[in-house]
Parts: sequence; C-alpha cells; structure tokens
Amino acid sequence: MNCYSRDPSRLLNYHPLLAAVRDRSVDRSTLETELGVSRATVYRQTSTLVDEGLLERTSLGYRTTGAGAAVLDAADRFERSLAAADRLKPLLEHLSPPALTENLHLFADAIVMAVDSESPYAIEQRLESIISDVDERIYGAATSFGSPVTLARTVDRVKGGVDFEWALPQAVLERLERQHGELHETVRAHDNAAVYVTEDVIDLSLYDDTLVLTGFDTDRGTLAAVAMTDSPAAVDWACDVFETHRERGERLT
Repeated sequence: MNCYSRDPSRLLNYHPLLAAVRDRSVDRSTLETELGVSRATVYRQTSTLVDEGLLERTSLGYRTTGAGAAVLDAADRFERSLAAADRLKPLLEHLSPPALTENLHLFADAIVMAVDSESPYAIEQRLESIISDVDERIYGAATSFGSPVTLARTVDRVKGGVDFEWALPQAVLERLERQHGELHETVRAHDNAAVYVTEDVIDLSLYDDTLVLTGFDTDRGTLAAVAMTDSPAAVDWACDVFETHRERGERLT
C-alpha cells in the first residue's frame, strides 16, 4: 500500500512506536508503558501500521515487517540528517555539494569548528595535531590549501614514510606551486606521494581513520570551517569519493 507515502511526515509520528518494536515482539500494554501514551493511541497506531503493512501481529504482540524496518531506518536517517544539518551549519555555508548533503546522516556526531576571531588559530592547531598523529596514510582533495604550518607538518609526515595522495584542480595546483613551491616539490619528490589533477573535487581529508571536511571562504581563499569524525561509515563514504577523484584525475609525473 502507498497511502502513507503521500504524507511522509505522518510516519514520523509513528517513529517511536516502530523503534520500540525493532527486532522484537511487544504487546500493547508494554508499549503504553514504554512510550508513555494512552491505550487509545497505541491501539490506533498499531492498527494503522498493521493495515499499512509496516507492523505484523504475533503471539507475543507486534513487530516490524521488512517494510516497517526499512521505513524505520529511513526515519532514523532523516532525524540524523536534521541533526547533522544543524550541527554542520557553519561548514555548509561553504561546502554543500549533493554528494555530501545526500549523506548528512553520517555526520550527526561530527565535531565542527568555525573560524573564531577570539581564537583565530584554533582550527589550524587542531589540524596540525591530527596530522602529527598520522601513522600510515594521508589522502584527500581540496579546492584550496591550508596554512604553511599544516603544509609543513604534512611534508614532515611524508618524509617520515606516510603514504600521501592528493587530488586538486589545475588552478589550485598552479597557486600552490607559486606560493609554496618548495614544500610542494618536496612532497612530490617522494615515492610514497602522488598528486592528481582533476576538477569538481569535494574538500575532504583523511588522516588514517579520521575524516576532516573543510570549507573555504571562496572570496579570501582561507579556511572557514571544518567538521571532523572517526565514524567508519563517514570514512567509507569519503574513501569512495576520493577513489572517484583519483580515477578521473591525471597523475602528475
């Protein structure tokens, strides 16, 4: 049935009940107690969800059907996306490609930092700390680049044997070579480093298993906000994005 699809917001009202019967069978009296609602409300909601094929009745009470579990997962993602949109607001002012906004639920628990006039170096110091702790790999893509301090710290890690792969547009490569040519050449001189030139990249950096999304002020070309997470699902998403950049990019020799 698709009667509920015309008004998806109505299903959000049933989200607590669907969540309460995830992976188990629960009777109506238990649902009344756990959800803190009236018997009439539980009766109405369970009856409606059974009619719509999202709940099924068992000898022990009610449980989600396959469709009900799928709807519950979608509602969970929606709520997490709303939480992430609120949390990442400073970043989304500068970085909001569809590939990111369609997967915002992955970043509901991310740590977000925005440029603060009272602590102008806080972001750079945090990034420097993350880079310093890398043991195996740094990879990502950017439409701009950070401060000389973070660039120098990255060079240190490359010299230390950390694998480095980066994708960036041609214009950014040229600006990087003009402003920080020595550091850039030092990185490219190492066998454990690779640079790819491609367009339409998403600003993200992976430091071992830590993902950092970066938002740049396009007028100034400076870092405006970052979001950081160790969520495996978010890291997997970022790995896929980077693989796309690398596959379509041209590796510098």
